[in-house]
Amino acid sequence: MAHKRMLGTGLMLSVLLCAVRLATTAAAPEEQKHSDPSKSCVLGKCHADILKHKYLHGPLIVGQCTVCHAPLPGNQHKFRVEQSAIKLCAACHKRVDTTGYMLHDPVAKGKCLKCHDSHGSEEPSMVRLSPQVKMCNDCHKPVLTRKYAHKPVAEGKCLSCHPAHGSRAKKLLDALGSEQCLQQCHEKMRPVVVAGKEQKLHLASEDCSKCHRAHDSNYPSLLTRSPAELCLDGCHKEIKENRVSSEFKHDAMKKELACVECHRAHDNKFGRLLRKPATDLCFTCHDELQTQLETAKFKHRPVADKSCLSCHVPHDSNYRKLLFTDYPSDISSAYDPSNYAFCFSCHSEKIVSERYTDTNTDFRNGRLNLHYLHVNKENGGQTCRACHGDHAGNQPKQIRDTTPLGSWKIPLRFKKSDTGGGCLAGCHSEYTYDRVKPAQLRAQ
Repeated sequence: MAHKRMLGTGLMLSVLLCAVRLATTAAAPEEQKHSDPSKSCVLGKCHADILKHKYLHGPLIVGQCTVCHAPLPGNQHKFRVEQSAIKLCAACHKRVDTTGYMLHDPVAKGKCLKCHDSHGSEEPSMVRLSPQVKMCNDCHKPVLTRKYAHKPVAEGKCLSCHPAHGSRAKKLLDALGSEQCLQQCHEKMRPVVVAGKEQKLHLASEDCSKCHRAHDSNYPSLLTRSPAELCLDGCHKEIKENRVSSEFKHDAMKKELACVECHRAHDNKFGRLLRKPATDLCFTCHDELQTQLETAKFKHRPVADKSCLSCHVPHDSNYRKLLFTDYPSDISSAYDPSNYAFCFSCHSEKIVSERYTDTNTDFRNGRLNLHYLHVNKENGGQTCRACHGDHAGNQPKQIRDTTPLGSWKIPLRFKKSDTGGGCLAGCHSEYTYDRVKPAQLRAQ
């Protein structure tokens, strides 16, 4: 019996202890999260991880979370964000003046947090992603898909050219037309001043995008197409038409860079957008001819004047050596005035058409025109190039040192006097001529 009383007493004590514990637990006050504006949310064990960012929102730095998050009455630790996002941001940040502006779409829709984190970021201006280009690519398809990249794009610096919020220029650029490129980076492309006068730029320079892609390209210099296609298909179609129909084409036009082998794309320092003065430009490729001309004693007048374009067409021609009209290619040919149209563009046709003359040529014996005797033959006379060098020579009147006849180079020896001269050649014995006292010739 006593044993049963002891068990009952123990059971009652156990029940009482449990009741006490439950009562004690129920009576313990619940831990409350504060809603006191004077206390910081980012200190202690609550939101401290927000401070880990490199760049922080100003109110967060000073622990003033309630600038944006207003505590609700009571002790429920509940907050509300003041106003709409755009109004809340604009309370501190000056809003973009929308008058006449192109607005970034998130700005126009009041979605600041589309791009910005409200607390902090690893990027300046608290943009959400790092680098900035990743954030831009969230909305804009990746722009680097071609061989050559614009430097700011390659470095992920979209904001180098595009203001983030709005601009008066299309595509959110910093400036209109070519000003964007010329003012910020490409100062060398600005108009060139020669002798105090600003030279006219390439017309396309008014808008760089007429020729260049903004982000990337498969062509050097970010061109929209190959240089030849860009110039000939885009603007200079008449040159392309002539090139297609012409028999002879300038080798430079066949190269990869085509037009820009000779022409600058932007400035006009030397006229025709040439890279150098015309003759110096020609010598860039024709250096052997340059050496020959520098050492020659006697030069063709256009050569002496450094005027290659007096005789040659720069792009294409239907005539050999890119001449602007016909000129005999052989040293012997039946005389036809049309074959000498090139020479007659400067020299009078009478130099070979009249047998006797007092004035048309110095190459005469008395009045007998010796050009006529050499050239004007129905069944094969000498052409101009049989005796005269095209560009220059070491003998007076550009007389050649030799002239080709098959594999033989016929020597020519010419002596000039005040009133005439003499010639000894492989094709005849020495002859002399005199305008004042005619020499006796075998054939008059």
